[in-house]
Amino acid sequence: MTTSSVDLAGELARGTESAPPGPPAPVGPDRRGGGPLRRGVERGMAATLAVAALLFVLLALPTWAADHHAVAPALLVLSLALAGSMVAALPLALLRHPGPVRTGLWLPVVAYVGLLVVEPFTLRDALPAGSTPWLLGLSLIAFSCTAVAEPSPVRAAAICTGLDLALACVYAGRSTATHTLVDLIGLGLLAGALVLGVRALRTSADRADDVERRARLLVERHERRVATEAERSHTDAVLHDTVLAALLAAAAGGASGRAAAMARSSLDILAAPDDRPSAARPTLTFGEAVSAAEGELSAFRGLARLDLAPARDVRLPHDVADALVGAAVQALSNSVRHAGGASARADVGRAGVARAAVAVPLAGGGMRVTVSDDGVGFDTAGVPAERLGVRVSVLERMAAAGGTADVVSAPGEGTVVTLEWRPGTAGSRPARRPGRDLLELIPRRRLYQALGALILVAVLAASLDALIVTRAYGSVVASLLGLLILPTLLRGARAGTMSDAAAWGTTAVSCLLCAVATIGLDPATFDCVSIARYTCGVLAGAVMGWMAGRRGPPLVAVGVLVVQIAVWAGPYGVLRLGLAAEIVIVVAGLLMHRAVRRVSAAADVAARTHHALTTTHAELDAFHAEGRRRLRHARRTAAPVLQRIVDAAGELDEAARAECRMLEQALRDEIRGRGLLNDAVRATVSAHRRRGALVQVLDDGGLDDIAPADLDGLLDDVARHLEPVRSSRIVVRSGGPDSDTAVTVVALTTDETAAALGLDVDDEVDLWVTIPRPGTAGGEPTRRRGGPA
Repeated sequence: MTTSSVDLAGELARGTESAPPGPPAPVGPDRRGGGPLRRGVERGMAATLAVAALLFVLLALPTWAADHHAVAPALLVLSLALAGSMVAALPLALLRHPGPVRTGLWLPVVAYVGLLVVEPFTLRDALPAGSTPWLLGLSLIAFSCTAVAEPSPVRAAAICTGLDLALACVYAGRSTATHTLVDLIGLGLLAGALVLGVRALRTSADRADDVERRARLLVERHERRVATEAERSHTDAVLHDTVLAALLAAAAGGASGRAAAMARSSLDILAAPDDRPSAARPTLTFGEAVSAAEGELSAFRGLARLDLAPARDVRLPHDVADALVGAAVQALSNSVRHAGGASARADVGRAGVARAAVAVPLAGGGMRVTVSDDGVGFDTAGVPAERLGVRVSVLERMAAAGGTADVVSAPGEGTVVTLEWRPGTAGSRPARRPGRDLLELIPRRRLYQALGALILVAVLAASLDALIVTRAYGSVVASLLGLLILPTLLRGARAGTMSDAAAWGTTAVSCLLCAVATIGLDPATFDCVSIARYTCGVLAGAVMGWMAGRRGPPLVAVGVLVVQIAVWAGPYGVLRLGLAAEIVIVVAGLLMHRAVRRVSAAADVAARTHHALTTTHAELDAFHAEGRRRLRHARRTAAPVLQRIVDAAGELDEAARAECRMLEQALRDEIRGRGLLNDAVRATVSAHRRRGALVQVLDDGGLDDIAPADLDGLLDDVARHLEPVRSSRIVVRSGGPDSDTAVTVVALTTDETAAALGLDVDDEVDLWVTIPRPGTAGGEPTRRRGGPA
């Protein structure tokens, strides 16, 4: 039965009284400003602002000093204090609590408003023609802080528009109308781009947080389903190997001592405490697991060659060790019971059948156990579905532990059962958390492609400028050097790694490029726009080296670039030509990337912790809801009969043996037809078996997603159809998961006279009922009587 996906958090919280508290609810968007990725992105933007704001203030100071001469010292101090507070307040935005974060972003905006108020009193003369107001650069800080601090894009755009208009009013009359209008429109467009860009980042982060939250819910459902199926397989194997085997041995008669011993062992298992320790079970060696099962393995000494020592030191998870030993014991038991043919059933372990159990470690971890015999063998394709020995105790038991089991046999050719487990097999739980790939807001592929395109554009622009305008061929040589190292940079950025030789080789070429790029050029004829083709190209290459995992070589290249510009254009040229601004923008971008990486790493840790808690709780919840319930049912129904077998030392009369057969079949139904059983069906099936009918109840998983109330009514309907039947053979079977049929009930009668004469005749169909799934079209049961099967 698959766990319902409705209100999974509520399911985890309910549990049973003895179950430990469930894992915390998945982290998702909350009222404090979004999920973890969104908060990390906002912290990254705040870190970027903290670096960029300092640059803008420093770049604005020379203009401020030139425009604010002969001003009262008090106003100068106030103006500088307000500008400094725009930078000093931003570190508050890097704190983890939402209050200081918002305060740290809004304080620069308030300080900027203060500067707009003070500026008319400090600026007495008109600005020189073509000059840029010093508050123009600081407006970018205010716009950015507003875009990050205000969640609503509409309100953020309105605030930025108001600041833009206020700036235009402050400088109206002190600058030309054309210049003021251009600044107004340009700042408005820049503010809009900032608001839209921040909104896009938030939307992407919120989408990733939402996908992460939904993925965690899916993980919880998956873990509960896996844990439930594992618990079912474990319980099925325990019941089959102990209780059912004891009942069959008692019903067969003959080996009374063996039946009593098996019944006593079954009672011990059913009487074991219900509660499992809440802590994760430790690993153990295969040898320790074998020693713990020595009582079961000792029954095969002399009947089989046990060569388990070679793998005794292999360390295994507890459930894997249990599964390997339990499946091997069941395979040996099947061999002892069946390998010698029908004559061997009364005298198990018939001489002449060679059987062995061999364990070997595997390269890379894990181990393999092979149980083989040279007995009569069997047709694996012809094993009926209701036979549980191989399917439940071997195949499903190993699958639930994340291992594999393979049974190879043919009539007259013996049987080989291979049990294998390797670390990290399909049964292992995924280590990578769901939604992890969505954390890359800017895919690496697009980023290195954009940087490569930027370098190509820079090379083309520098070459055309050198050939047509400046005729300085050093730029052409620098362009060719840039093209030479571009493929290496692209490969490194794409792969995320670069060899030492490649990293330092490209750095050496970058340094040579810096040395020759400005040969023959006059720094006075360049400004921050015209020189950007050179500086941006070198910085883009450094970023690609950083993406390739290198740290030293890109820093060396940027250092050489700064020294070369300072030597060529003077120290002030580093600021005038915009190199300092470009470096700060690059550093800010790397800080943004680092912040997202850090929050992603923190989210990974939280996800692994959540996953571990979910897994532990799911296992305990599955035990309490599935394993303990079924063991209690088996204890309630089988314990009195098992105790009777023990008290009688296995010597039972015919009525008691018939009761054992009935109980064994009822418990088999709990394993093979669990979804088809309620009290009404159990009572009806028991009544038919007592009158001598052969009844098979087979659940193929098609009822797992039907609501409990609907399922109970459907099963009551099955019981009503079964009650009047008097056929000798009855089959009740659920439909498949994709079928519109919920349950099929078939009642057959064999012509015993024809069968006794050896005639080949079909069974007569007394009843054939198909009950549709609730909610499907044509929702009435269809009945057919008469005719051959």
